Amino acid sequence: MNKKIIIFLLLAPLVLTGQACQLGFGGKKQEIKPDAGVFKTADAGVSWKQIAAVPSISGSPGSIGRVSVGTVEVDPQDNKAIYLGTDRNGIYYTYDGGVRWNKMSSFPKGKVYSIKIDSTSKCIIYATHKNSVRKTTDCGRNWSVLFVADNAKTVISALAIDFYNTNIVYAATSGGVIYKSFDSGATWSTPFNKISANIVKFLMDPYDSRIIYAATKKKGIFKTTDAGINWVSLAENLKQFKGYNDYRGLFFNPSKQNSLILVSKYGLLKTEDGGEIWSSVPLLTSPGAADIRAATVDPKDDQILYYSTRTTFYKTINNGSDWETKKLFSTKLPTFMIHDPEKSGVIYMTFNYPASK
Repeated sequence: MNKKIIIFLLLAPLVLTGQACQLGFGGKKQEIKPDAGVFKTADAGVSWKQIAAVPSISGSPGSIGRVSVGTVEVDPQDNKAIYLGTDRNGIYYTYDGGVRWNKMSSFPKGKVYSIKIDSTSKCIIYATHKNSVRKTTDCGRNWSVLFVADNAKTVISALAIDFYNTNIVYAATSGGVIYKSFDSGATWSTPFNKISANIVKFLMDPYDSRIIYAATKKKGIFKTTDAGINWVSLAENLKQFKGYNDYRGLFFNPSKQNSLILVSKYGLLKTEDGGEIWSSVPLLTSPGAADIRAATVDPKDDQILYYSTRTTFYKTINNGSDWETKKLFSTKLPTFMIHDPEKSGVIYMTFNYPASK
């Protein structure tokens, strides 16, 4: 028998079964696991489980195990309703805490930088798509385009909805321009000074919607206390921490007013007065040595912090005085870590596929 035919017959079962395999040392087969998407722990990081199932009409479940997650948003009215903005595949969502995921087929493919849910109506959702802002009022069955930036190369990179008056919506661009709508996205204006930096996230104070933090990719954090009319850089308060402006994440400490945690190249930085004074959270490594990619804080006890590098998961129960470590359960790059807003110890972590630099 021809040698080429023999080789084909040996390899055919692998092709037909659709398994992702490669040959290891000594000719041993090693399965390449699709370990991206979302993982979940219900015991504060002791054990993790990939939650990736997607129902299909064929009867065989699909998976988001190869989905790269670019943003994640929890519905403020329902802690089991979670939305994933992906790098290439639009939006996925779950209404049961990740037991089942569904593709939002009505939303176009492509990268989604930001998703926001109206705090008074869970079926009203805003999302970015390239240089546009889109909106649904029927839980994602239909989407309308609200706004398109003049420059096709401009990305709408961040969104925020005023919880006090949900008719007020903010949108930021990769060029640092901030737009504001007073009528739920029907019309937009730019009554602000340009920040001139790539804005990657808005963080609205949960006690006062006039206070908003704008995180930029490389120029630090900006803050407004008058609903966006004026923006002030917090760089002067952070400059003592080398690498503070290399942004990795920003989130509130839910257990204390005016308390935030900044994740940067320096490490973990915490403020308890709205950004005036910052202090570093003690880590096992020296400042700048840990490549932190995702972090979160327990919503009931801010002494409990978690973070992840490319290879290791870390946990402290005493604000960094001691740390527990665990080898990361995925080979992919962490992108976000989100704590359930109501249940201590329930955490979601998202990943890129394939791992990026």
